[in-house]
Amino acid sequence: MSMKTLKRQEAQKLMVEWIKDSSCMPEVDSFYLKMRNELQNAYKDVKEKYSRDYEIDIHFGIYLYNYFEKIASFNMRTASDDGFWRHLSLKVVPDLVTDRWGKDNEAHFWKRGNKIWLRTLWWYIYLSWQGNVQKTLDVIESPGFTTDTILNLIDRSGKGYYIGVYRNIMYLHSRVPKEKLAEFNRNTVTKADSLFRVIMKLNTARTKVIEPALYTGGEREYARSLFNDLGINV
Repeated sequence: MSMKTLKRQEAQKLMVEWIKDSSCMPEVDSFYLKMRNELQNAYKDVKEKYSRDYEIDIHFGIYLYNYFEKIASFNMRTASDDGFWRHLSLKVVPDLVTDRWGKDNEAHFWKRGNKIWLRTLWWYIYLSWQGNVQKTLDVIESPGFTTDTILNLIDRSGKGYYIGVYRNIMYLHSRVPKEKLAEFNRNTVTKADSLFRVIMKLNTARTKVIEPALYTGGEREYARSLFNDLGINV
């Protein structure tokens, strides 16, 4: 079976209904009811263990990523389809999105693709993936990563994902000593110019003239050069 999707007009209508009355969950078939129950239980478990928004996001994101890896009808085309994430947000688990962002936050439910909460979690894990769950957690749990990192990674990666580059940027950033990270961030023009954001902006400009895969040493060394150019040796 193919995964269900929602068009924008349908999503807008469901959003209005949900805001009006969020006491009753939308009706779904047995496949999605099972999915709802499993995602709700996982989210509950995560919230019992973690309190910070970023911790909740990454640990529920890991579960979400692994969950869909086991569903045969889920593939990269599905992951890239905002309609799938709109359906998941508004028909399957609107209660979870509400718990995280409030029941009337349209951007995180359906309106803006790069801000649909469940979509951003899946893609954040995918773009940070280091081969297995533990290695990935070792990276994304490191100092310097916050909820802003999730949005910056998703927003800056655009449609032409350089998957290997982003995974290497995440890995190398996680290896920057805490003191060095604090020093860099302290010396930036504004608080918004964190090392990660500056690296992502530099990468966006650099990939317009350089093909990372053809860089001497490959994508890892290309990513390392971004840090080196900012005076960060990793």
